[in-house]
Amino acid sequence: MDESFHFKLRGEIYEVVAEEDNTFTIFKMGEEYLLITKLRGKKWVRIDYKTDEPVIEENDEVEDLGSIIERFMKK
Repeated sequence: MDESFHFKLRGEIYEVVAEEDNTFTIFKMGEEYLLITKLRGKKWVRIDYKTDEPVIEENDEVEDLGSIIERFMKK
């Protein structure tokens, strides 16, 4: 995925920018919001900006964002 893409989720506008190592920067309403990645091909997680480590937690928004990224990449 070379270009960023935009979509609307729960009434908010998001932009996804692909980074290295299957990591994605997420912008929400024009502001940098999250850094996410997919662990072992299964679970989408956010990455802590301070430690650069994945945060293992239940996060429906991150899972939804990951699902949208996967659908976009299949196109």
